[in-house]
Amino acid sequence: MEKLQELLKNPPLIHEEAPGKLTSWQLSDEVLYFINNNINEDSITLETGTGISTILFAIKSSHHTCICPSEKQVDRIKSYCQRHQINTDKIDFKIDFSEKVLPSLNINKMDLVLIDGSHAFPIPFIDWYYTYQKLKVGGKIIIDDTQLWTGLVLKQFLNLEPEWKLNKNSPPRSAIFTKIQKYAQAKWYAQQPYIVKNSYFLIFKAKVQNFLRLLYVGDFHKLGKLIGNQLNQLKIRQNKI
Repeated sequence: MEKLQELLKNPPLIHEEAPGKLTSWQLSDEVLYFINNNINEDSITLETGTGISTILFAIKSSHHTCICPSEKQVDRIKSYCQRHQINTDKIDFKIDFSEKVLPSLNINKMDLVLIDGSHAFPIPFIDWYYTYQKLKVGGKIIIDDTQLWTGLVLKQFLNLEPEWKLNKNSPPRSAIFTKIQKYAQAKWYAQQPYIVKNSYFLIFKAKVQNFLRLLYVGDFHKLGKLIGNQLNQLKIRQNKI
């Protein structure tokens, strides 16, 4: 705890926001304390992106994988750790983009995954897709920067999935989930509540547009089949009730 407090008081400048201008885009203190309290030297951890969190993983001495395309950022972290006598031997730095590294990465039974790399579409979804099965039940996944659309959608998606439970104390700009059950099988869209919820209007709109198009061109044969299919679906739904 003391080492984390010292790190937060004097955080190193790791990221380059403009040529020659360094800054530190770090996780919130709440998330860093959560990581600190939920991992130990036996934990298997992974993060996309790098920063103060990477130094914390080194302090906690977890079996950590850090995926980052910037060698300069990694060098700054190693330099800081060397100056402060923090061992980085248990960190496996993968200097590349996460979408290239994760598909072939052979790590299982992970305890914690931090998604905080590229926030551009579709990278956060790729990061989740290639790690969620490798995270053990009871493991944690942290999505940072949920004020951005990509992070927000991933948070909203997981919040409706029965395999995940949102930590009630998640900070405003991050989301912390616990994996509470295994995935029995690969899902199609109708088994994903978030997709179904957000597709009702779009499906209805598409059907109306198709109906009007067939009516406009006078294709009454296809129009009749369309109406028949909708009536059959309505009967199926009524029988299920």
